[in-house]
Amino acid sequence: MNKRPLKTLLMQLIERDHGKNVEQLMLEAFQQHGTEKAASQAIGITQQTFNVWKYRLGLADEIDNIRQMLIENSV
Repeated sequence: MNKRPLKTLLMQLIERDHGKNVEQLMLEAFQQHGTEKAASQAIGITQQTFNVWKYRLGLADEIDNIRQMLIENSV
């Protein structure tokens, strides 16, 4: 049984263009910009793609932790 590859061609192209792995790019962009919309724009993908990738790559919990940290630091 063939499994779907974890990283899509677009993910691999973004990694090549930015010189970092896509997981790192997504986490850094979210931490820097604070929203999925702004983070996705910084990377050059749609917000919908960002959301799909965060689950596909197992980043949902880490992004939620960053979100919580940003909320706590803004209070």
